[in-house]
Order: sequence, then C-alpha cells, then structure tokens
Amino acid sequence: MTSRISTILVLSPLLLLAAPAQQAAAQCASPGIEGTWHGNDGGTYRIYWSGSHIQWDGRSGDNGISWVNRLAGTYEGNILKGAWWDLGRQRGRGTLTIKMVNDHLLVRTASTGSGFGGTRWTRPAAPQGCNDTVLIPAED
Repeated sequence: MTSRISTILVLSPLLLLAAPAQQAAAQCASPGIEGTWHGNDGGTYRIYWSGSHIQWDGRSGDNGISWVNRLAGTYEGNILKGAWWDLGRQRGRGTLTIKMVNDHLLVRTASTGSGFGGTRWTRPAAPQGCNDTVLIPAED
C-alpha cells in the first residue's frame, strides 16, 4: 500500500503537466472608480458603484480605530458628489465633490461641513502591459 501511494505522489506532478490546456484571451479593462483607494489622510476607502449611485466605506490607517466614515451619493461623468458622515466617536458630516482625474487619482474639488481631512486619493497603477493569458483546461 505504501509503495502505491508513493507512486501516485511521484506521478501527480507529471499528471498535471500532461493535462492539455488551451489559452484564452482576457480583456484588459480600465479599473474605473470602483475599488480600493488610499487617501492623503492615511485612510483606506472602498468605493462601490452601481448605475449613478456610489458609496464608500472609509477607515483610518489604524484599521478604523481613529475614525470610520461613509459616503453616499452619485457618480456622473468623472464627478462624485455625495454626503459623508462619521461613525463611532467622531461626529463630523458634510458633503464632498470629488473629480476622478484618471484611473489612479481622485481630487476633492469642494466640501462642506468640518472634520474631513482627505483631499486626494490614489491607487497603484497596474503593472506595465496586461497579463491577458488565462489557462483553461481543455474539454474532453
């Protein structure tokens, strides 16, 4: 029994190499506004977008110990407009207007209320080129 298990374990990598695969092209898509952004206030913002409605969940760099906020609003063209409010101990609130300069930069253009520190949000650029090769097992 032991020798049979050893044979299977030795041959397993060979079986994976022998499995035929075909390549399929994936499309490189622009990331748009949705996703994770890093603010110049040290926070991380996760933006969700559906139709013209947008929201975010923002957390301080200490995983939300110092502050947590939410925003709800609209996104049209390259402009995000919304109301934000703090959760927890902080009690700031107001409105923000933010321009999406490109896929990797957001800039605050207007605001009301007090206590909101962020004015710029970034996310890392995608690596040069696009890895558009996906291996898909061939059908039998």
